[in-house]
Amino acid sequence: MAVFLVTFELAAPAHNLAMVEAIKQMSWTQLGPTTYAVSTEETDEVLFYRLRAFTQDKDSLYVVLLRKPYRGMGFREVNYWLEDNLRW
Repeated sequence: MAVFLVTFELAAPAHNLAMVEAIKQMSWTQLGPTTYAVSTEETDEVLFYRLRAFTQDKDSLYVVLLRKPYRGMGFREVNYWLEDNLRW
């Protein structure tokens, strides 16, 4: 499975909730208020277009492949999730 960074900025609060619900259907960890790492069997393209359904014209959405090595510091649960899910 691949791990992707998903980050978004949505104007409509109702869309934020729907986006987060869609993200939480996968294995995930939250890196910031609207930034998640997700593990999925989907390709970046399939994931992007599935999540894009929750966006409007002036919103932003990025889906970026994550791999080892990586560096970061933060919550222990996030660090454990990244260590368990990221591949070389």
